[in-house]
Amino acid sequence: MSRTYDIDINDGWARFTHGAFACTVVSDGVLELGPAHANFPTADPAEIDDLLHRNYLPTDNVRLNQNLLVVNTGSQLILFDTGVGTMPDLGVSTFGTHTGRAVRNLRAAGIDPADIDIVAITHAHPDHCWGLVDAGGKQLYPNATVMVSEADFTHWTDLGKIADAPNEHMADHYRGAHANLMPYAEAGRLVTFSDGFEVVPGITAIATPGHSPGHTVYEITSEGSTMICWGDLCHHQVLLLQRPDWRFQFDYDGPAATAQRRRIYDLVDTRRHTVFAYHFPFPGLGHLRPDGDGYTWVPSPVEPARASAPETTGSGSGSGSGSGSGC
Repeated sequence: MSRTYDIDINDGWARFTHGAFACTVVSDGVLELGPAHANFPTADPAEIDDLLHRNYLPTDNVRLNQNLLVVNTGSQLILFDTGVGTMPDLGVSTFGTHTGRAVRNLRAAGIDPADIDIVAITHAHPDHCWGLVDAGGKQLYPNATVMVSEADFTHWTDLGKIADAPNEHMADHYRGAHANLMPYAEAGRLVTFSDGFEVVPGITAIATPGHSPGHTVYEITSEGSTMICWGDLCHHQVLLLQRPDWRFQFDYDGPAATAQRRRIYDLVDTRRHTVFAYHFPFPGLGHLRPDGDGYTWVPSPVEPARASAPETTGSGSGSGSGSGSGC
């Protein structure tokens, strides 16, 4: 089932409804990854340049948004991924000053981090889970249960793997995941899962290992409409949609990542599901249209910010003044 979304755009956050669920998109800022050729190592450089030129995009610096999704089911407030965070030795120090804005933008959208009930992680890479704790190691979502696949939790929190990391950046993947996930595990507020796990009624985890050992996408269904929150299944709205077989530089298992891309692309297309794309241009909501051997991104239409936000109420297990309202 396909549908049109009216998206209320603001500075750093946006709002829309999905069935009976009230949704907010919050930006953690933009990642700048450098030349496109370096990020897609199996691709023909001339073909990369041609695709980017035809879509009016630069070739010298791949820019990826970080779009965090908050879903208010009416009884629970669920945040999908956290951005790169602000840890001094990781976070913004690694990814630059245009990142680390998630908590500020959550508050601007009227959401108190203390009111988040669940943080559902697509995978334990830096730009998806390093925003769980602050610079001092304090939990930024003090009343939330963190949910992450067992495969990713086991792999990325294993500090013994640092010795075999090919470089310091990859070593930081383990350090950062451990620093962010373990405080919640030690507090008894971390749940690991496998394929088919029900986060809450209407939201189900689908295992898509490849980009990461336990990469997960989430199927979010309400009132007959389904949206796929796909994390790093696809990083780029042109290159990896139109050329699904290309490898992204941080894919853990390139062939598996390609197979999962094609599998989920086909699911989304044939069932006409909505896509919430973490790294696509803000706010990351749209559909896929078949185009040759790949797909074209069809963004959902947006409209200017309204004078007031829709009134919605989450469970608000925390004591913050936001109580999930405005999500």
